[in-house]
Amino acid sequence: MDILDSTALSGFFSGDKDPRTSRELYVRVGRQLNFLLGRMDRSLRPVESGRLIRTVLRLEEASVFHYYVRPGEYLTGVSLGRDAAEAGDRAMTRLATQFRNQLRQLRIDYGGFIDIEAVEEAQGAELGAGESAHAKEPTHAEEQAHAEERAEGISPAFAIPGPASHKEALHTEEVGDPGPSTEQIRVLCASSLFAEDLHYVAYVDPASEFLSADLLEDDSLTAYFASITRQERRDRYQELARRLHFVVARLDHSLKAVLPGRLTRTVLDVDEGALYYCAVGNGAFLLGVTLHQDRVAYADRRMTVLTHSVQRIVKENGENIN
Repeated sequence: MDILDSTALSGFFSGDKDPRTSRELYVRVGRQLNFLLGRMDRSLRPVESGRLIRTVLRLEEASVFHYYVRPGEYLTGVSLGRDAAEAGDRAMTRLATQFRNQLRQLRIDYGGFIDIEAVEEAQGAELGAGESAHAKEPTHAEEQAHAEERAEGISPAFAIPGPASHKEALHTEEVGDPGPSTEQIRVLCASSLFAEDLHYVAYVDPASEFLSADLLEDDSLTAYFASITRQERRDRYQELARRLHFVVARLDHSLKAVLPGRLTRTVLDVDEGALYYCAVGNGAFLLGVTLHQDRVAYADRRMTVLTHSVQRIVKENGENIN
């Protein structure tokens, strides 16, 4: 099902790439993604965050969505236009949820949108009562209070608690040769972390450098370490980062003949949180992780801000933004 023949999308087709040809190519890409993301799902299992339930591939002028419905059944969608990504993602979430409802399956919180929609509905109710039309961002104190509330009572006795403060929980690692931007990027990565949503960030230059910052030691995350230690999870993220560059390159190659632009961002949404791949230039990328499924969309926004900041630093230091 599609609206590729709509006159509003005519600007995306030219030459031999008309709607009919593109439609056939999209179907072919969907089949390729079933295979490639099936392998990705297996690659993610060592980090013990569950199955891959949603994948978002963002190019410069389009986005591709791949949603798990039940074993062996997936939905694939395409949105055209730089500004259509979130609307397309939410539309896919609604569609996948409807499919699962028909199958009497439990609801999956794809993208953490359930919490986002609840906030938007509450804001809409406030508007109806005469409140301001501008969405109010929570203060840091409000976010911290919420983090403390959700941490109460979730730490199993067999998991070892960690420190409670951001400063005490912060852990950094570095491997390889530091570049001219290393210290600035390290500070940015550390400052972007928040125990309520973005828990791990790594800057990866496949040619020379790996540095990471995380809050995995934070006491509020203790429930996620009943069967894996914090250091084991770090080691597995680092190993995954080494392979991710090649996997994304293969995905980019599969999409290049079909959709405009280069693959710059990949969201791998799993049962417990999500992983974010964000290209920052010169072959380097950021790997971000949240462990909270209901905060996937919030962590996504933090990664967007961090990505833009790192790209500016790379550009200021005279490196190429690819």
